[in-house]
Amino acid sequence: MKRLLMMALLALAFAGCGDWGVGDDGYYGGRQFNERFHYYYGQECYYDFGDYVCASAYSLSSVLNIAVRVEPDGFATLYYDDQGPLYYYEDEYVYGYDAHYGDYFQFGLNSDDVLTVYLDGLEAVYSDSWNDVEYHYYYDF
Repeated sequence: MKRLLMMALLALAFAGCGDWGVGDDGYYGGRQFNERFHYYYGQECYYDFGDYVCASAYSLSSVLNIAVRVEPDGFATLYYDDQGPLYYYEDEYVYGYDAHYGDYFQFGLNSDDVLTVYLDGLEAVYSDSWNDVEYHYYYDF
């Protein structure tokens, strides 16, 4: 009986120590994310005197491959086509939500270019702010 009481007290003491698992810290809720996406179609879009204009979609000559890995501590690795690995600390990329496409990660590729990867894998957007153009890449069109 004494042994059972000691085990119960020990279990209660450990239960009061808090959650030792992965918490809700980080841009992706402290969870790991690891996906590879393939895009087969592209489309060029730009602003023309306030209107957002997109050219006709086209089939890519070679598949665009993007891989994103986010560790529970927020450290991210990006492979963008033939670039990579590119490494990002938690404060160097954005995890967000778009009402139209859902959850996304957004990575700065250089001072002018940003890559937005939607987590459903259906679309990625490469934004070139120097030339005011966006390249949309689609899994299916």
